[in-house]
Amino acid sequence: MRLSISFPPFIDRGSPQPYRRTIELAQAAERAGFEGLSLGQHHFMAGVVSDPFAVLTTIAGHTSRLRLGTSIYLLPLHHPLHVAEQVATLDEISGGRAILGVGVGWSPHEYEAFGASTRERGARIEEALTILRRVWTEEEVEHRGRFWTCPRLSLHPRPIQAPPPPIWVAGVASPAIERAARLGDRWICDPVQTRPEVERLRDLYVDARVALGEPPDWTLRRYVRLGDREEIEARWLPGFVERNLAYWRESTEGPAEKKLFERLDAGEALSPVDVAKGRFAWGSTEEVLSELQDYARLGPTEISVSFSGGMTTSRWETQSEYDFEDYLGAIEIFGREIIPALA
Repeated sequence: MRLSISFPPFIDRGSPQPYRRTIELAQAAERAGFEGLSLGQHHFMAGVVSDPFAVLTTIAGHTSRLRLGTSIYLLPLHHPLHVAEQVATLDEISGGRAILGVGVGWSPHEYEAFGASTRERGARIEEALTILRRVWTEEEVEHRGRFWTCPRLSLHPRPIQAPPPPIWVAGVASPAIERAARLGDRWICDPVQTRPEVERLRDLYVDARVALGEPPDWTLRRYVRLGDREEIEARWLPGFVERNLAYWRESTEGPAEKKLFERLDAGEALSPVDVAKGRFAWGSTEEVLSELQDYARLGPTEISVSFSGGMTTSRWETQSEYDFEDYLGAIEIFGREIIPALA
């Protein structure tokens, strides 16, 4: 069972080395035995990286083993030739450790700002993925498509990895899962799906990959909070659930998930524990390990954990010194007690 990690950047603006603590976390993750590190991407959101390749390239110079990737990169918003060059450069600098994790995102605001529409996001990502594959594997490429036109060209630099850097595709809607099976090397399962929903989505993906004669590799993302279970439920979980409900609603696809939101909309008083159960692991080291072992029985190739817990911020999630030490401590606990138990 492979374990990877994702985390938000810790930035000390005004410092001669503003990303020093981010680099230290990456080095700690490598020492702890995590297989890989991924950074998310969004635009116009405080505390979220807009150019993860620049940060990952910096981390590459301070690590030697960690696979370095995005989870996820909003591919439909960006020119695929530029993305191909960025990933190839990261792969070159890291010595062949780059992974490209992509998805379509959920924010209409981001699409509007980049002159695109969410209605076109499926078609845009499909065309972009096709271009990426071609420029990494063919000596010369010419492309005329719906969204992008490329004259005959040869990409430089080229990735070090052969075959080229793996492309992992995220999504929970049926068309997105079919796309991941057809155009990706691996599927990324959203971190906010409940366990029964993960199982349903996994079956869709596995069936599609088997039909194509391809290995059904997939990564399960999970949010984790280590600490006293009762304290987390009393002090942290209510705010976490409240702030993330809109995002979870946008990511809902399964009938059980939709039923949950119908109950909330009808005014039923569901506790934060009821809402978060099955989509979030919290508690002591032993309790979190038990949750992850249960998820491992679903058969993911890899579980990617994040201790930051969602798209929004609270006292436990902002870039304070307390949060850095908390994050560093969680990485070290995973290295001592959880990663060996899952190996």
